[in-house]
Amino acid sequence: MGHRPQGRPRAAFSVLPLTRATPAPTAAEPTFFPTTYGDRMSSIRVEDGYLALFNIFHTDGAQGQDRLIDTWRSLPPAHTQPGLVAGNFHRGVDGRSVVNYAQWESQEAYDAFIVERGTQGRLNEALTFSRLDSIASEVVHTWDPAPQLSLAQPWFTVVLVIKVAPENQAEVLKNLTDNDSRLGDTPGHVSHAVHRGLSGEHVIEYGQWTDEANFRAFLSKQSQPSPLDDLVTFEIYLSRLEYIRGRS
Repeated sequence: MGHRPQGRPRAAFSVLPLTRATPAPTAAEPTFFPTTYGDRMSSIRVEDGYLALFNIFHTDGAQGQDRLIDTWRSLPPAHTQPGLVAGNFHRGVDGRSVVNYAQWESQEAYDAFIVERGTQGRLNEALTFSRLDSIASEVVHTWDPAPQLSLAQPWFTVVLVIKVAPENQAEVLKNLTDNDSRLGDTPGHVSHAVHRGLSGEHVIEYGQWTDEANFRAFLSKQSQPSPLDDLVTFEIYLSRLEYIRGRS
């Protein structure tokens, strides 16, 4: 039985010509470590109203990934940082990226955090061996059931970052959230959430799949032209959840 859409779902990625930008094969399978604070769980829901930050770090290889994730592992639980709900750290299967899906109660809480001396020190250190793209967003739509992030079930994660002119953002969002019943019967699809970039220049989809093979099989079938072909550019980040900095 297929998953049920909440609001107006759209088959993940089906509006874009992704067969022209198939992600590279994965690097060697990484080793995943359990969190030192026990299994935590995050969720992505429209009604929470969180500020959602996609912090995408680009490194030269697995050593850089390790350094980033080790830094985050050394931090205390999220409740020690005012306004932080969770940091959800994903290791890119390409061996060259780390995605932190960070959830904050408000923009003000994040702004206070980013200017702290400790934060600036860690960030400056990270930028000596990595490059950062940071996109502030809000959740505008989720599949039903909404995405659950848990180390007990680290789904294969696909982050689709769409770059769009502000005047076209609403059209891209509409296409990603229009009804498409095919997704409910798509093998391997678990859930997804659509985010509106607060600058007006991005639409981001966080997707969960049972495994990479099912995602690539779905991707190979998306060959029809899209009306958005001339309006957007995009990047795809393939990863698995490795660590959650939760409140407990």
